[in-house]
Amino acid sequence: MVEVISPQSKVRDLTVASRRIPIDVDGVGTYEIVLTMWTVFNPEESGSGFDLGPEWLARVREATPEDLAGELRALGGPNCAVWLSLLGLVAAAPHPHDPDRVLDWLASINPQRLRRWMLGYVGESADPGLVEQGADGDMEAVRQIVRATKGGKLDEEIQTHVVSLFEIPGEELRDRLVQVMRRFREEVFSEYEEAFTAAINRAAAAQRATSSRDSAKAVIEEVTNGLDYEIPLGVSRVTLVPSVVVRPLSLIDQYRDTLLVFYGMADEFIDSDPEAPPSWLVKTYKALSDERRLRILRRLSEEEASLDDLTDLLGLSKSTVHHHMSVLRAAGLVRVRISGDKDEPKESKTYALRTQALANAGAFLDNYVKTDQQAAS
Repeated sequence: MVEVISPQSKVRDLTVASRRIPIDVDGVGTYEIVLTMWTVFNPEESGSGFDLGPEWLARVREATPEDLAGELRALGGPNCAVWLSLLGLVAAAPHPHDPDRVLDWLASINPQRLRRWMLGYVGESADPGLVEQGADGDMEAVRQIVRATKGGKLDEEIQTHVVSLFEIPGEELRDRLVQVMRRFREEVFSEYEEAFTAAINRAAAAQRATSSRDSAKAVIEEVTNGLDYEIPLGVSRVTLVPSVVVRPLSLIDQYRDTLLVFYGMADEFIDSDPEAPPSWLVKTYKALSDERRLRILRRLSEEEASLDDLTDLLGLSKSTVHHHMSVLRAAGLVRVRISGDKDEPKESKTYALRTQALANAGAFLDNYVKTDQQAAS
């Protein structure tokens, strides 16, 4: 299942993969269609702090015809997770992954393949034979998979929704899913598609120039602004997908042997002003402008700390400390290590100082200011 890297996120219990893993960058706008449907219509994500802001989310909702919004919610379910399950299918489609080709391909795939994919997404650890039975229409197999998901702790409303989807004939389910994606693209997302795709292409080109030089773990930490993420055993490829929609957060999900990392791209790929300072430089000094965040950095320079530790240090509410940590994360000044079993209600999260990022801030500011002065003289 997908992992939202945010203060409310939860990451699987993972095993380190020590061998070198190839890295791809898939810079296309197709994923943004699905991610927009998820962010806009998933009530759980309405307060996640996306850079596009609540006004943009509201504008997209208002632009979506009522019948389309109803079908989108009906198929997506209580938290729209069904749409996220299709991200892996986009990645599995024949290249290139532009929207027209991917949607045509999805419209032509075998309905059993789609059902098999969706069941495998819901029941990550389900017996393959049981998944095959469910894909072939065995509703008792579907119910067994759903009941066992997350150690039997999957929300009952979500369980009911997944079962109801598999009661829809395979071809009808496929056609309805594809029709919603086509309509949403044509009637709503088309207003943003050209600009988003251009920014994604720029960010992808920049990432391809650097990703091959480092380990996959180091690259993930870099693009997610400090997530110390242990790559699961069995992953043989990492695919990076720059996104406008999820900024400044990141989503990480595994589809078979491929780890998909959707990361919020930097502002400079959206803002074409050549005189503008790099966005991370602005975010760094914004983060350093608050006394409480400076106290957090001082504490993290001594040793790693949990959110509870930092809450005790500042004497503030957890929600306020969450906010400060989000600002520090966005600036790339702290590293977060997340652990915990996916079936457990709580996770273990610790923060550490990214000393090199802090050390570089002064040098890069000096370089930007001097360059600006030289250009003016």
